[in-house]
Amino acid sequence: MADISQSVCLNHPETPAVIRCATCGKPICEKCIVYMNGSAYCSTQCAVNAANSSGRVNDVLESKKRADSKSKGKFIVVLIILAALAAGGYWYYQNNQAKVQRAIKKTERKLRRAENSVKADAREAKKEIQKNLPGDSKYKKDRENLVK
Repeated sequence: MADISQSVCLNHPETPAVIRCATCGKPICEKCIVYMNGSAYCSTQCAVNAANSSGRVNDVLESKKRADSKSKGKFIVVLIILAALAAGGYWYYQNNQAKVQRAIKKTERKLRRAENSVKADAREAKKEIQKNLPGDSKYKKDRENLVK
């Protein structure tokens, strides 16, 4: 806001302003100041509005504080559940290592068989494609010439 020394009271235009209202910011002179709760206001209405706003702000802050603590509580519960699941998984692994290792080996065998099957299918597809391409096509000669 502008420097208060350049302002005049809005209620008394001939009087220089000495302060601005804490609620609305209106410049006011010494005659118009209403003091309440350690602040200066232009009217009783602005002082009442400030008190009401302060109450609502405090209510909102209290509500936010409750919500934050509730959120922290939920976060802690989730962490505890995750820790319990991790501990349960570790316990199961320690008590069933042989069973887990067998399952891993079985899965690895299945993956190798699937890999071999895919490779065999790829070889067959390549052979089929090569069989259907003419050996002396212009396209093939052009490609071979590019490689040379």
